[in-house]
Amino acid sequence: MISAIHTALSGLTAVAKQIEVVAQNIANVNTDGFKKSKTEFVEIPSDGVLPVVEKDDSSGPAVLRDTGGHQTMVELSNVDLGEEVAQQISAQRSFEANLQTLRTGDALLGSILDIKK
Repeated sequence: MISAIHTALSGLTAVAKQIEVVAQNIANVNTDGFKKSKTEFVEIPSDGVLPVVEKDDSSGPAVLRDTGGHQTMVELSNVDLGEEVAQQISAQRSFEANLQTLRTGDALLGSILDIKK
């Protein structure tokens, strides 16, 4: 039972990091030259998950921008807002699932302690 709680807490921590990364990407969607980050989850031997954040160095779209009388090529952010919203929804559902697992483990431990009394 304790391992289920540990795994759920590990999942909550990892998903919270994913939500933080997605929020950072969305906040910088209009920042010229910004490179988005992605979160991947790696299983760790102690029945948990570790979030690994990696930069996506792919280039964003380039546009011509008029800057004081001459045109300059400017690279925009490589953040796709649709992709980020889908990631946010997925992370939210994962957070809710891990939270429910934690609640269920807590309730089972409470029941076990009540039986032992």
